[in-house]
Amino acid sequence: MDLQRQRSKFSLATVFAVALRAGLIGSMLAVLVACGGSSGEAPLLGSTCQGGTVLYDTGGTNGVGRVAVTDATIANFVPIDIAFVPGSSTAFVVASQNGMLHYFNNSCTAVNVIDLNSVVTIGSSAEEQGLLNIQFHPNFTTNHFMFVYHTSVASMVNSISRLSVSFDGGGKLVVSDPVKIIDFRKADAAAASNHNGGGLVFAPDGSLLASVGDGGANAVNAQDDGRLLGKVIRILPSLTTAAGGYGIPSGNMFASTNAPCSNVTLSTTACPEILAKGLRNPFRLTNDATIVYLGDVGSTFEEINSFDYSHNTLNFGWPTHDGPVSASTLPGYRNPIVAYRRDVEAVAFRAEDPMATYTMTASVMIGDVYHGTNYSGLLESALLFGDFYDGYIRYVGVAAGTDGNGVITDTDGVPGAHLVHASATSSMVRGPDGYLYMTRLYGPAAVYRLVRP
Repeated sequence: MDLQRQRSKFSLATVFAVALRAGLIGSMLAVLVACGGSSGEAPLLGSTCQGGTVLYDTGGTNGVGRVAVTDATIANFVPIDIAFVPGSSTAFVVASQNGMLHYFNNSCTAVNVIDLNSVVTIGSSAEEQGLLNIQFHPNFTTNHFMFVYHTSVASMVNSISRLSVSFDGGGKLVVSDPVKIIDFRKADAAAASNHNGGGLVFAPDGSLLASVGDGGANAVNAQDDGRLLGKVIRILPSLTTAAGGYGIPSGNMFASTNAPCSNVTLSTTACPEILAKGLRNPFRLTNDATIVYLGDVGSTFEEINSFDYSHNTLNFGWPTHDGPVSASTLPGYRNPIVAYRRDVEAVAFRAEDPMATYTMTASVMIGDVYHGTNYSGLLESALLFGDFYDGYIRYVGVAAGTDGNGVITDTDGVPGAHLVHASATSSMVRGPDGYLYMTRLYGPAAVYRLVRP
């Protein structure tokens, strides 16, 4: 067992203080998986996940709890993201930071585990590197493509690759035919292992959006139009068998005729892939129809930014601005819709969560915008967000503003309300059964389903 797994939560925060304000830390191996399940319901994981124990119940007005069971049969489990297989009501894939793909189908026991390192180059999974995100293509049932955001060369290059997915006669998931879609290259002379971003989402028009960190070593990358770092990029990934690469859709920030910037340290012309810029470490990205939400790990402020993906001039300010400002000279600047400091606004967040701790580090994590009836209207049109280290998970109402960009609908001065405590949460995704599923990187490594007890 990894020695780090034997440390207390406080010790973990201390050990990884060197990753101060990082978007994600650690490459820790675990031997426990927790899957959602409770009697009297019809969850995605079905009746095979009985014996659940309420680990934490917020009680009070919402009564949303966290139910889990453990299965000690899965090694190398460092769950960083979860994706549900389109066309199935019971199947999903959990991505581990170390490059493992765990395929589940109506059971708390994985059907099979794939070492993605044997298929694509993941590189180092230390600190904020490794396998960071997975997304099935919207037309997966016909093209069978899955996309992964991953480290390609340690501290140098992050990549998006496309994989073909199939199932063998025994029902095991098989991945094959890897192709490279795009590379995000850092400056070789000053490469850092952190601030890689890692968000992936498909827009309604089929274009692929990715949130890319500023590279960690040089914050001005976020305002440099000749680099893909510190940006949201939007591309049309190749859907041709055995062919990688991408095209440029109309509506991005710069001319589609400019030279593409994949694997380019610095382009002499503005990169046509850029949709929005001015970001530090936007680790998670989600969309609600045309509106995009992203959590950006800041230096002083933690931010949630939002925009309509059809807009092509938005600048979120980093490093010129960190947090909201009353005025800006940056063309296209847009303030975050949520911004909080650890020693000011986050104090109130921790006060509403009896299990939250002040860890001296911060990393905002966002989840999906929820739509559905499983929570009796409590979470309808709410965006989930929380802090990776302190562990509070909150929800805030969101909607389209008058300009088409996303805005919050809460007016109480403190964004949102407390939902549940879950430290080391790395993703929060709505499943096809209408429940919210969360991956937890460590303490223990787990997949949780949010339920009403």
